[in-house]
Amino acid sequence: MKRTTAAVLAVTLMILMIPGLTGCKKAPKEWYKETLEYYKDGVNNGFKTTYRNLNVPDELKDKNNKIGYLLIDLDKDGTDELLIGLIDDSASTKFTNVIVAHSDLGTYCLLSGTSGSYIYLCADNVLLMEDTRISTAEKEFMKWNSKKNAFDVIEGEGKYLGKKWDLTAF
Repeated sequence: MKRTTAAVLAVTLMILMIPGLTGCKKAPKEWYKETLEYYKDGVNNGFKTTYRNLNVPDELKDKNNKIGYLLIDLDKDGTDELLIGLIDDSASTKFTNVIVAHSDLGTYCLLSGTSGSYIYLCADNVLLMEDTRISTAEKEFMKWNSKKNAFDVIEGEGKYLGKKWDLTAF
């Protein structure tokens, strides 16, 4: 009986230690520090190097633009997500990148805008991805779901508008 209990306990512990099987892997408390350093260096020195899977939109490379970031826990799981955006006079803050602590991939950019395509943070931590490069702007509303490591697309037309956020400048 003791051998069976010990074997079951050993197998259970081994399974719990395998990443991705339990979904309980917690991001390090300040997982974003290295990424912030990359963006700070890039803003100051022209993004001469690439870092992991981070897309750098042209707006971030433009020395005339002031760039900042916001740390916010989008899904209230205790881990902040990192949003990179433009500091300007627009009525709503335009974000270009949403970077998360992905439980399987580490630091990962799940949403990235380009010139004419931006991400807006709305009430209830809903993200609005809006592409204005075409005559009829396309909109998609999303909420981050860390348990699924993905954004859930939700109905938001008429419910959510982008808000103005105070970003920390690089």
